Amino acid sequence: MRRSLACLLLLGCACPKNEAAAPPVVPPAPRAVVDDCTLATKLLPGVPGSPGNLIASERNPNGASELATHMRLMVDDVRDAKAKVLAGQAVPALRERHRKLRCAWPTSPSDRNEAFDAMALSYLSKVAALDAKPADARAAYTAVVGACRTCHEATCDGPIAVIDGLELDAK
Repeated sequence: MRRSLACLLLLGCACPKNEAAAPPVVPPAPRAVVDDCTLATKLLPGVPGSPGNLIASERNPNGASELATHMRLMVDDVRDAKAKVLAGQAVPALRERHRKLRCAWPTSPSDRNEAFDAMALSYLSKVAALDAKPADARAAYTAVVGACRTCHEATCDGPIAVIDGLELDAK
């Protein structure tokens, strides 16, 4: 009996009495995604591709702006996406890589304006639709290329021939 009483006393000390159970751990609510690359993003002078700090390459030994260099990466991505769409394969997500076009130094800083940003947003929405793995990937891809064309017809028409090559029926 003594032994039982001693065990009960020990157990009683080990377990607090009349304490409320600890509240369940609730994970924090997901945070809203904040796009840190917008028209309002301040561009930093001195970065590669900024005025006076153009990015030299074999293709452009005199250098190119940050935006021009980024758009060449975008063309490579879209060209790869074209091959995937034509092969009936899934296209890797592109929006995260392409979103920087809204906050990259253009060749002419005055080109970074509301009109350009609206076209960039339109393009990125088409890319997001392609990223969503739609049932009709061909139509989503065609919309991405159409957004490229719309912007370049309005601003810098030099890349139109490259954009034509991105069309699904182009060789």
